Amino acid sequence: MKTRIKFITKTLAIITIAFISSCTKTPEACFTVDKGKTAKLNEEVQFNATCCNNADTYTWDYGDGTTGSGSLTKHKYPIAANYVVKLTAGNKSKSATISQDLTITP
Repeated sequence: MKTRIKFITKTLAIITIAFISSCTKTPEACFTVDKGKTAKLNEEVQFNATCCNNADTYTWDYGDGTTGSGSLTKHKYPIAANYVVKLTAGNKSKSATISQDLTITP
């Protein structure tokens, strides 16, 4: 009888952990750029990901070989070009990525 109770207790614990883990929602990645789609060379550009849902980590790829983190971040581009800015919003078990084009003019 004790063996059966131990088995049932362990099984319920495993099911509970699996259920709680599966409840973590997938983040919804989104961001805005204070300059819109175009900014000037060496102008500070602010990226804002506070619109994301179910995320607690924010990793930025500015498209020029540099990265950043946080829901609010700023970056300056030293070369006029077209860039693809990527944001990966995550939580403890899932992540979502979104990108936007940004043109830097002289």
